[in-house]
Amino acid sequence: MSFVANLPRLSLLALALASSCASPRNPDIVATEAELTARRLAADVEWLAADEQEGRRAGTEAGLRAGDWIAQRMAELGLEPRGTQGYLQSFEVPKPVEVRPGSGVNGVTDPAKVAPMSCATAGEVAGEVAWCGYGIVNASKGWNDFPERIDGKLALIVRGTPPDSVGTQLEAAAESSGAVHESAGWGNSGSLFLKVMTAKRQGALAVLVAPHPSQQSEPLPPFDLGRAAQSVLPALYISHELAAALVPGYDAAIAAIDAGAPLTEAPRPAASARVVANVVRERGPATNVLGLLRGMDSSRCVVLGAHYDHLGYGGEGSLDPRGGVQIHNGADDNASGTAVVLEVARALAAGPKPGCDVLFALWSGEELGLLGSEHWAKVSTDELGRVVANLNLDMVGRAGDGKLAVLGAGSAQPFAAWLAELGPQVGLELDVSLSGQGVGGSDHQTFLKRKRPAVHFFSGLHSDYHKPSDDAERFEAEGAAKVAALALELTRRMAATPKLAWVEPPSPTSTQPGQARAGGFRVWFGTVPEYAHDGKGLLLSGTSPGSPAEKAGMLAGDVLVRVGDIEIETIQDFVYALQTYKPGDVVLARFLRDGKVEEVRVTLATREAQ
Repeated sequence: MSFVANLPRLSLLALALASSCASPRNPDIVATEAELTARRLAADVEWLAADEQEGRRAGTEAGLRAGDWIAQRMAELGLEPRGTQGYLQSFEVPKPVEVRPGSGVNGVTDPAKVAPMSCATAGEVAGEVAWCGYGIVNASKGWNDFPERIDGKLALIVRGTPPDSVGTQLEAAAESSGAVHESAGWGNSGSLFLKVMTAKRQGALAVLVAPHPSQQSEPLPPFDLGRAAQSVLPALYISHELAAALVPGYDAAIAAIDAGAPLTEAPRPAASARVVANVVRERGPATNVLGLLRGMDSSRCVVLGAHYDHLGYGGEGSLDPRGGVQIHNGADDNASGTAVVLEVARALAAGPKPGCDVLFALWSGEELGLLGSEHWAKVSTDELGRVVANLNLDMVGRAGDGKLAVLGAGSAQPFAAWLAELGPQVGLELDVSLSGQGVGGSDHQTFLKRKRPAVHFFSGLHSDYHKPSDDAERFEAEGAAKVAALALELTRRMAATPKLAWVEPPSPTSTQPGQARAGGFRVWFGTVPEYAHDGKGLLLSGTSPGSPAEKAGMLAGDVLVRVGDIEIETIQDFVYALQTYKPGDVVLARFLRDGKVEEVRVTLATREAQ
């Protein structure tokens, strides 16, 4: 069913979409205005997704430049500035990691011999080198490369795992304490991040990772910008030559271990070392862009929003299998949603006046964990108090087939019926989910967690998602014009309804739209992190329904500081814990609540057990 064929039924909607006051019943004029809408959308996406905007990553000059452009557009539309600096609201985000020259060991800074690991944190430390074999602790193999703690020392470990024939196969006996037993074989014991974190737990000040003698001619691994794990200590790859200088008899020591000799028989290092990791992890400014259109009732407000940031030059979040540094333009994610918000603002500003105020919010920092919308919700308490509903547009640029997924329709009673009526009118086949989850993090969740009705539009995943190929030429403008028509009329209905009572949306099911985008770990704990938290520990914004954390009585506002025997200083420590324990283990979780330390036993599970 075509968009043009259905426009005669839109009345007020079609009138608002037109830049003139021509009657929507004239097919020729309506067709022209529909084409103009698509052209405006395409032009905005083309600007936002051009290589010159460098992927609009939050915390970069390119991200700030995109925010300034959006602010200028809001001014041209006549919207009232609603930021802290005109249309802009500033906050800080982590900047892209920067690897600078100068990382080294004992003055050796040749990149062919010394290179920072992807999990490294900047620092300079000195101490005695501790030979730690493969750096593995694996109970099922009866293996422990740390017979003694190495407090204040620099751990030197070799990449890989010992031969499968080495080590003792032990039964994973059940214990009432729920102690960890890894599965048979080496499992994930070869994980470099796991090795670094294990050495850190044993007291290491820094970690040096060297190649096996059989791989000594291979180049050092490159710094992988796509890895988010941080060890919070210096961690370096070093060459075979440098390892042999730090540990006399390095080759013979590894050969002995591979043959089954205990680590205690290996020679002790004859040297101390000074280690420098020059990996810069800084924070920088980002801006939300906020403009208000006054309605008939200013005691209420509808927030129409989308995030405008993307991945910049790739790195963390990129799904490009080629890796490397390439511009990720994010035409669909989320230049498309940004363009639709601006188009709806243009249409609403042309009149008639909406039933209440409408705040047009273009968020930054969404790709880093909803940082922009969360910042606004925390500091704009007066504004948040007026919000009756939110409409979030994230990836709406692939609706050329006439299909659109809608999440959160169960958060207010009228939403589902409105959508059932409006979808056919604008020529869209809607896949409506009452749940507000199932598409990973997007800014509607900022409102749902605060019990504000919120709906999320999403035109579906595709092979260009989070890849450099998500470019403007793949944007489907005609489909996006239909999404704009739907967003306009839904916003009008939200604004015209005096009361939109909050309804707790149901939990998602495996058949809901966008479910494939949700990620997870093998072990399910069920906490919902507060990503903007920059203190020690893992601040919880809530727990997942039916999860181990919920069943254990953990609450929003708790700060998780220990899981089992693992101290939780950052979210990376929590990731490490999930890699260490397995489903069925009972762990003692320690957390801060109202300034007091409390403990609770948590039985870990899998999502399949939900």
